[in-house]
Amino acid sequence: MILPPAAGRPYGPPVDQDHTNGNPMRRLLPHLIILTLLGACQAPESSSQYETYGESFTDEGAVFVQAVLAEPALYVGKSVKIEGTVAAVCQMAGCWLTIRGDGQDHVRILAPHNEDGSYRFTVPRDISGRQAIVYGTLTEETLTAEAARHLAEDAGQDADVRAAEREFRLTARGVLVASI
Repeated sequence: MILPPAAGRPYGPPVDQDHTNGNPMRRLLPHLIILTLLGACQAPESSSQYETYGESFTDEGAVFVQAVLAEPALYVGKSVKIEGTVAAVCQMAGCWLTIRGDGQDHVRILAPHNEDGSYRFTVPRDISGRQAIVYGTLTEETLTAEAARHLAEDAGQDADVRAAEREFRLTARGVLVASI
């Protein structure tokens, strides 16, 4: 049963006009909740800058590919993060890519294999021209003409390779590709 208001008060229990019952925290609490929820809605900056393939890592400490190619002895056999522009990608499986600096020299990035021979990860085949940072161990290899021809065919390029060539390779633990 509903009773009529007594002495000009609305229905319900008596409450202060500001609905805080004299406690200033009750006035501040809704604002704190709203600010907390707004902060939780923002994505971290690093995840929106890069697409990650393989292990996650940060871009901190990355060295430009030109610096690595200028003084490779400082980096060969060591774990390194290398930054540059994706010049080519394996068009068959996305299992390797090359990163180039200013010139034609490059570092070939290889996806590692699992025990069963499958790739741990691959990259999209349409990332040429995008910035990337790769993390792994750098080695120096001499390619046979046959291996160079095979890699050129995988890249969808002419396979006009006459002699063995030297290249730097990085077996990647992870690859960060700049988001578009």
